[in-house]
Amino acid sequence: METELEIVVANIIECAKENNYEVGENVMRIARAKIKFFGVDNWKKCPCYPPNDTEHGCGTKACAEQIENDGVCHCSLYRRK
Repeated sequence: METELEIVVANIIECAKENNYEVGENVMRIARAKIKFFGVDNWKKCPCYPPNDTEHGCGTKACAEQIENDGVCHCSLYRRK
């Protein structure tokens, strides 16, 4: 059985593949923060923003625009290839 950390990391990697991104070196640290603050079921939420923020998170338009414009998302989880 997979741990919560393994599930979240796998989801992050899958999101990167779907969007043609690279995953940053801090993936484990960000995955742990996502679990701590939001739980495994809400892994898409971004720990860099307040819990009630619905604009930012893995796979959102706001973060995709940030990656496209800056080459990296706010928390450095995803990078443009």
